[in-house]
Amino acid sequence: MYTRFITTLLALAASLDAHPTRLQPRSTSHQIGYISVDVATLWTNPHKPRPVDAPALTNPANPEEWLHDMTLKQFLNLTTQDRTQSQALYGDLVYILDAKDGWYHIAATGQPTPKNKLGYPGWVPAAQVSLDTGFGALQSSMPFALVDNATSVNIYRDADMSDVFMSVSYDTRLPVIGQTSDAIQVAVPSGGSAYLSTSDASVYSSETAIPYPKGQTLVDAAQRFIGLPYLWGGTSGYSVDCAGLTHTIYHANGILIGRDASAQADSNYTGHGVQGTSVARADLQPGDIIFYATNLSDPQTVYHDAMYAGNGQMIEAYGAGIPVRITAVRFNDDYWGAERFLTG
Repeated sequence: MYTRFITTLLALAASLDAHPTRLQPRSTSHQIGYISVDVATLWTNPHKPRPVDAPALTNPANPEEWLHDMTLKQFLNLTTQDRTQSQALYGDLVYILDAKDGWYHIAATGQPTPKNKLGYPGWVPAAQVSLDTGFGALQSSMPFALVDNATSVNIYRDADMSDVFMSVSYDTRLPVIGQTSDAIQVAVPSGGSAYLSTSDASVYSSETAIPYPKGQTLVDAAQRFIGLPYLWGGTSGYSVDCAGLTHTIYHANGILIGRDASAQADSNYTGHGVQGTSVARADLQPGDIIFYATNLSDPQTVYHDAMYAGNGQMIEAYGAGIPVRITAVRFNDDYWGAERFLTG
């Protein structure tokens, strides 16, 4: 088994000359870190977490316990008190903007926003960020495994996949250092390695190697999220908010769009990997993103989005207490319009 892993590792390393690297950090004076829990929640400031939020603040984190223990009132309070901003996944590269009292102010890469050109800003416990430069070197040079076949999966300590190490979310990406027919060996933050089932993830040499999706491919992926809790700031396979759902589905399919609904809708915002084009109601196709706003002439007032699923329906993360659902498109007074981020 060991020999097979080493042979595969050497082959993967040799392929790097033929493929672009996956991730090149921006040139910046900020220190780089890597998320070292399955999902790190970005808080508005270090004073926003409540006692009930303790499972989301530790390493390891326990997002499922956190979501299970919150009451509807406590879910709503995350929104009304603007406690949470976004989330970042295991292995994600982040820029450390500031440090204070055991917390890091970070910018999470891969989440375009007008708030910060480096990434989505927020505060996370310092214990949830690794400064492992060895992991970073592998992340920037090796092929990666993308969790894309379930909202969350286990990774294992052993190649036989009998000893569970932790769970990780949909859209988690980890550097590949070996592979057999059944298991993918991946590097993990803070050193060492773990193993993913080949049935849970796909291996790509670079971001551009991810197959370009059809609209129905995006809808099929979004359907996996139906029934998951709504979480203000959620962008994981455990819970999502409205734009967290659409952003995450597109990102897992190799297309970078704005993290927030207003950024996705605003044609003047150029931080996306791609720009959307306006779509008339009669021309809606699966995978298009539908928007709702308080002022139909101002994209900055967009407050909600959803993914068009076909046949007059959409998949949405509507609000606290309402699980991700498929429902009829609401062509009401707040219907702002729709955009298509796919071409061809």
